[in-house]
Amino acid sequence: MFKTLSKAFALLLVAASFQSCSTQKLSFKANKPLVGIWQNVKEPTSYITYTEDGHFYNSYKEGDNQVITHSGNYKIIGGDTYLLDITYELPNRKYALKDRQYINHYVFGKDLKSVKLSGIVYGKSGSDTLKWEENMVKVKSF
Repeated sequence: MFKTLSKAFALLLVAASFQSCSTQKLSFKANKPLVGIWQNVKEPTSYITYTEDGHFYNSYKEGDNQVITHSGNYKIIGGDTYLLDITYELPNRKYALKDRQYINHYVFGKDLKSVKLSGIVYGKSGSDTLKWEENMVKVKSF
């Protein structure tokens, strides 16, 4: 009986693994428009990198180094909306990023080489909020 239950459990795990893989492949396709390195038009040393597997990295260039300010996962959830799940931030930041989720918006330029990103982040004390909007252009490297 124990062997039968173990086999059934193993079979369920395999089926669940295949299901999660196919779900991820769908989200990769949905994430495709944002995939790449985007440079901030107003602050040319500031970048956001979106990967095909749903990770993002906000960074800035300091000399020859890229410093990651915050990072995590993202997922397109609507026509012009994506969800950020932030898992890392540099210490001592004003706004509460790590372990938070934020819904942001995007609007592409006609050629898909530029995008306007916008959203709201909250202060660590809960009282400060920042409504932000950034124009980005797609670049090949930092």
